[in-house]
Amino acid sequence: MKELILFDKTHNNILGNVRSDNEMLSLTDLWKAAGSPNKKDPYYWIQRDSTSELIDAICGILNSPKVGVLKSKRGKSGGGTWVHKNLALAYAKWLDPKLHVLINEIFFQRMEEEKNPDLIADRYIKAYKKRGKDEKWIQERFEGKVVRNTFTSTLAKHGVKQDGFRQCTNAIYFPLFGGKTDVIRQKKNLPEKANIRDNLSRIELMSVKFAEELASENIKNNNLKGNNECVKASLIASNAVKDCVLKSRQNINQI
Repeated sequence: MKELILFDKTHNNILGNVRSDNEMLSLTDLWKAAGSPNKKDPYYWIQRDSTSELIDAICGILNSPKVGVLKSKRGKSGGGTWVHKNLALAYAKWLDPKLHVLINEIFFQRMEEEKNPDLIADRYIKAYKKRGKDEKWIQERFEGKVVRNTFTSTLAKHGVKQDGFRQCTNAIYFPLFGGKTDVIRQKKNLPEKANIRDNLSRIELMSVKFAEELASENIKNNNLKGNNECVKASLIASNAVKDCVLKSRQNINQI
């Protein structure tokens, strides 16, 4: 196990260096990240009978043609062999025996977590602590996720469709942060796909959570329906939270 932990720390970025495109991952990147071992490149693996059987099985389960799980692309930026994520994990196991053990260990850990959800919470806390977050922030982030799930569930039950979910989220964000998701990323200097809430302060997380809680309650109590009404309710709730925060800060300055 010590060897496995050491391997994990040394190679924990191996999959992080692999390009992705929806459900597809680059085997070429994975091979290079593993040190480009001889006769372990994607071509050799794809020629194996066991790989062919696996491809057929995944195509059957996903009801997909072969091109939907295995592609060859040309070009410097996106070139190489691309496969469905399930195939990528199978290739990773074949690529490096230690990586095989690590993937299996993660699978068994997830099985244990299904039996004991406390283990999921432990992993959640540990992951955020690695990012430098303290316990109070982690607690707020976790509670915010619960409220967020309730909020989106409420929106769905009250007829919000398609782009309405994004509009309601932006209605929560706009009063609190002065703009939609793209503005927040710009203000915080975040990359395009960065998770906004992972980069909010504890007070900002609390404000978002309270606004979504208020919006959910108002939507349910007043039986609001559809995108327009739920967006307005979200905006009203967020403005109320914003006014509360601003008033508190103004009053403290008068002491």
